Amino acid sequence: MNYTKAALTYEQQLELLESRGLLIPSRSEALHWLELIGYYRLSAYFIPFKVHQENRFLPNMSFSMVIDLYQFDAKLRLLIMKSVDLIEIAARAALTYQLAHTIGPFGYLQASSFSTLIPSPGAGFPAQGFDHKDFLARLQKEISLSKEDFVAHYFKTYTSEPHMPIWMATELLTFGVVSKMVGEVPKSTRKQMARPYRISQSQYVSWIRCLAYVRNVCAHHGRLWNRELSIKPELLKEWNVPDAEAGRLYSVCLVLFHLLGRIDPSFLWKEALEELIARHPTANLTAMRFPLDWQTQEPWQPAPRPTK
Repeated sequence: MNYTKAALTYEQQLELLESRGLLIPSRSEALHWLELIGYYRLSAYFIPFKVHQENRFLPNMSFSMVIDLYQFDAKLRLLIMKSVDLIEIAARAALTYQLAHTIGPFGYLQASSFSTLIPSPGAGFPAQGFDHKDFLARLQKEISLSKEDFVAHYFKTYTSEPHMPIWMATELLTFGVVSKMVGEVPKSTRKQMARPYRISQSQYVSWIRCLAYVRNVCAHHGRLWNRELSIKPELLKEWNVPDAEAGRLYSVCLVLFHLLGRIDPSFLWKEALEELIARHPTANLTAMRFPLDWQTQEPWQPAPRPTK
């Protein structure tokens, strides 16, 4: 089957939407959004307002409702990015500290410092080993491309050292690489990293890997609000979230709330999320797998003070 659809002008795109039953309160405003966002990207946000598996909209659906949902998703990505940034820094710091004190400044150069076991899919992430050679190659590439002052200063000062100590090296790694390292350090190290959050080491690993994936979705402006996650977090049993629901946004929000309550209690994550949802009437809690009374449920109550 060949693709035969022709490109449409903005006006033609608007006419197509009207012919399918979408109400256009302001043509000039609708044209503005089509130019700003693009029809194809916006089309993902048409789906909740359409008749199931049909190319026509439900009665009384309007273009402004589509834009409201789009804006909600965009603001949600920003909120989650801000949240994950704090968690990433904490995870990076914990990993660096633990490795520096267990294997030394340059122990990361040895493959034996990392697990050779393949993670189980049941632990909340795909089965994939840690490729140590690839890790070192990626790090070397980041070092060679880096414009950071501390990199230039280090190699200028320590001219006989071909490698950087772990506390410098980890600053150059992406969160994705850091998340893989977290899963491959010794179990005792993972336990130490998880201890402040009062969760198991396997839960901590799955949370960090899930958040690295979510951050990547956000960084590439991917649709987030009703996404089925390909990397799911291993949730606490007391949260009472069915296994089938673990790959939805509600689970990510629970993880963020739990971690941020211990990393930065002044970050009012729950309140920020409540405010965002309240400002956007098209935010569909059911599609995100939020219980209707989520704010009052036990997982959303204030966390105990961090363990020192």
